[in-house]
Amino acid sequence: MAYSDTVLKQLTALIPRYEFDNLADMHHAGQKFRSYNCWSQFLAMLTGQLTGR
Repeated sequence: MAYSDTVLKQLTALIPRYEFDNLADMHHAGQKFRSYNCWSQFLAMLTGQLTGR
């Protein structure tokens, strides 16, 4: 069986994680997140946008 990445994986591969973390630290300094870190929250929002919810 051939292996292929999901669409979500292909989209997130376009975003360098270290740059995302640097921008999140710069713009959200001092804020505490309740249950998700910035990356998990971004993925949840991206999934919602892609599915139209």
